[in-house]
Amino acid sequence: MKAALPRVGLGMAALGRPGYINLSRDAILGQDRPVETMQKQADSVMDKLFEICPDRAWLDCARSYGLSEKFVGEYLRDRKVPADKVFVSSKWGYTYVADWNVKLKEGEPHEVKDHSTEVSSCTEL
Repeated sequence: MKAALPRVGLGMAALGRPGYINLSRDAILGQDRPVETMQKQADSVMDKLFEICPDRAWLDCARSYGLSEKFVGEYLRDRKVPADKVFVSSKWGYTYVADWNVKLKEGEPHEVKDHSTEVSSCTEL
């Protein structure tokens, strides 16, 4: 029998990119958001998700969510989360290109659309 999808999920967009959602981020994280700080912040939120959903949680990633796939992969390995306790989804089509910069020059994109097969291969968690 297949396991049902988790009832609660966590979208990793705001946790995987330093400037994706900016509401009160400077007040909470400061303007400098190193990868290590964002990983710790993501870990803290994922800890809470697994506290709320100990049976099975859903983590949603995407290439356009910056380092979300990396953060989730490191979290799952570090915490030794069993595969039957997590459902991970990801998507492709938009690639994050801001190179961890919160602010870009006028007209520079944070992400680019690309549906080619060259970027459609899965990222190993």
